[in-house]
Amino acid sequence: MIQPEKIRISFITLGCRVNQYESEAIANILKRDGFQIVPFGEPADVTVVNTCTVTAESDRKSRQHIRRAITQNPIGTVIVTGCFSEVSPDAALKIPGVKAVVGNGKKDKIPALIRKLVEECPTEPQSLLADIQKAPYDSLVLTVPRRARSYIKIEDGCENRCAYCIIPAARGKIRSKLPKTVLAEAAALAGAGCPEITLTGIETAAYGKDSGGAFSLTSLLPDLAKIPGIRRIALGSLDPSLMRDSFLETIASLPAVLPHFHLSLQSGSSSVLRRMRRPYNAVQAMNRIETVRRFFPEAMMTADVIVGFPGETEKEFLETVTFCQSARFMHLHIFPYSIRKDTEAATMPDQVPDAVKKARAAHLAAMQRTVKTDILTEYVTAHRHTPVSLLVEEIKNGEAVGHSEHFVEIRVPKEGCNVGDIIDVFLMETDGEICRGTTK
Repeated sequence: MIQPEKIRISFITLGCRVNQYESEAIANILKRDGFQIVPFGEPADVTVVNTCTVTAESDRKSRQHIRRAITQNPIGTVIVTGCFSEVSPDAALKIPGVKAVVGNGKKDKIPALIRKLVEECPTEPQSLLADIQKAPYDSLVLTVPRRARSYIKIEDGCENRCAYCIIPAARGKIRSKLPKTVLAEAAALAGAGCPEITLTGIETAAYGKDSGGAFSLTSLLPDLAKIPGIRRIALGSLDPSLMRDSFLETIASLPAVLPHFHLSLQSGSSSVLRRMRRPYNAVQAMNRIETVRRFFPEAMMTADVIVGFPGETEKEFLETVTFCQSARFMHLHIFPYSIRKDTEAATMPDQVPDAVKKARAAHLAAMQRTVKTDILTEYVTAHRHTPVSLLVEEIKNGEAVGHSEHFVEIRVPKEGCNVGDIIDVFLMETDGEICRGTTK
């Protein structure tokens, strides 16, 4: 019989917020059962590598981190899970030193698998795989927060079939966590002292699409906002097409919902969006952004953008630049298109040379830095005498560091501040990236 308190477990997590949530939820279960959770880099008996496969570069990084985990603890046990292991389980199993591969549909079985590996020490690599297209929603929940802000995964899977994306094959069909489970999870996190939750999923906006109309993100949010202790609710990446008037009207009536929205935009060119198979064009996306600002006049918006998609001309790229400039995003996650095997885009003609993609990414980033500096300068001016609400997330180098309700990073002197506090802050200055202020 093993003694869990003597077993040290570390995690390497790549990719999206969903992976981050799942790693944290698995670690919670193991910690509850008496295992030691240690930072990666410290000696560990078991290392769980939670991988990503969204691009070819993600696959490369996943393999690199798997080998790093094996090198770091050569006599330890390495378990590979996540999207790389779901799409390429044989490739993961062939890496010397991997003791087990677990698909996305079996992630909640990892705690039991760790016990088996430690107790039985099987000589052959183990695999826990299932048909992800038939997998039910997993049983993972998070009840003990590691920080002042916690994620809650409410949805898994995607059915959009975008031309560049492998994720439907890695995550399966849309599956939603039951509302009562989400509410219980949020109540537990609030009871443990977490004042802010971020709802996340592979396609967060699709929450409830599999329920036959029984529930949706629109119906969930008012109930979440009633939970004592939940003072702020943030929404994960959203498709612009979700931003309908009825949805925005509902959430605008909930003070807990933060006026910050991250859009999975991908391009500001209608012709590129059409080739990507996104469910909107540039005019519709801009219309939704303007509608958000009608309901949330002070809303800050951020977005994901892919540059250099197959066939993207200079004219189409400049359409994206103009779109982003007009939309006034506070921040852009800019991704040079990366070929992903087994997707439609991988075989499209007119692949854009890497040098052109790199130059376009740099051009867009330079424009974005100017826009962000202007936005934050205006933000400081507007809030010199009217405070913003800062969630203190850490104390670092003599300062309290966190984000405002608009998801602007702010730093203030640490005196009188504790992690988890939500405090009023008057802004004083910005360097174009963060703002500094005072509580007096």
